Amino acid sequence: MVCRHIGLVAVLAFMVTEVAAQQPRTAADWIEKASRSGESHSFVADVVYEQGSHIEALRLWREAGDNTPLRERLRTLSGPPREILRTADSTTYLMPSASEPLAQRYSARSLDLPGPDQIDRLDAQYRLNIEGEGRIAGRPVQRIRLIPRDQFRYGYALWIDRQTALVLRADVIDQDAMPVERFMIVDLEFYDDLDPESLNPVLADDSESFEQITDRRRVDGDQALVHADWSVGDLPEGFELEKDWAQMLAQRSTPVRHMLFSDGMATVSVYIERRDASERIEGPMSMGGVNIYARTQGNVQALVVGQVPMANVRRIADSLVRASDSNATGQ
Repeated sequence: MVCRHIGLVAVLAFMVTEVAAQQPRTAADWIEKASRSGESHSFVADVVYEQGSHIEALRLWREAGDNTPLRERLRTLSGPPREILRTADSTTYLMPSASEPLAQRYSARSLDLPGPDQIDRLDAQYRLNIEGEGRIAGRPVQRIRLIPRDQFRYGYALWIDRQTALVLRADVIDQDAMPVERFMIVDLEFYDDLDPESLNPVLADDSESFEQITDRRRVDGDQALVHADWSVGDLPEGFELEKDWAQMLAQRSTPVRHMLFSDGMATVSVYIERRDASERIEGPMSMGGVNIYARTQGNVQALVVGQVPMANVRRIADSLVRASDSNATGQ
């Protein structure tokens, strides 16, 4: 009997050691594992989303897997009914009217973790710390902090599920160590096969009360780059151009130029398009952690949007330069 107990203890000790060996050892390892995990699990989650003083209850349906294209549906459970549908190619908003504040449109986005090939870039701009364990949605989590090294990016606190490496809570933290945005899962259920119907919007059936607006990531076909003579002259340290393409945004008849900059964690988008005088906006706007700075030159509008401090988007907007003023459209 004693031998059997010793054998059982040895097996359990081996299992514990093996599980411990599989767990990430550094903050960077945890972030890398979380970035891979987000595309590996299908689930339904109830979420609390805080943006400044605004709090919403949401339900998130996500379908993902090794051979399954990522699809998401997000629906509000409190406040005005809204839905957001995401795929790899587009984001669709269903809302009571098109008059929703611009900053709120841009802020309704998931936290994008850096890809595995971007993790090494983080050390130069953030201090990465492991800060203990906890529990979110009844599941054990590992807490990770990203502390910015300058005033041009926010900090982050991530609570990562120790079993699946999904991010169950994410806080975006400003220079005063206060959260400006928070996304927290409070209930989570995994599925091997998510019901396809659950990913279809329900508000789309009421076209008289709700408007559907879709932003597409790219223009179909070989679309030449528009406003190609514009460039950014002064990027905050660590930010690099990740993508530069022609994109068709909602309620636009022609494509806009979209430049996407990243430091590995934070992203900033620059949209350049021709706009009529009655449609142009100017100056700063913000909601929660999302800041926007708009400026115009002639009949061209530049909009800089990012989940970064206002100093960042304003610096980029003020540094936009045009190679030639001979063509007002920049084409």
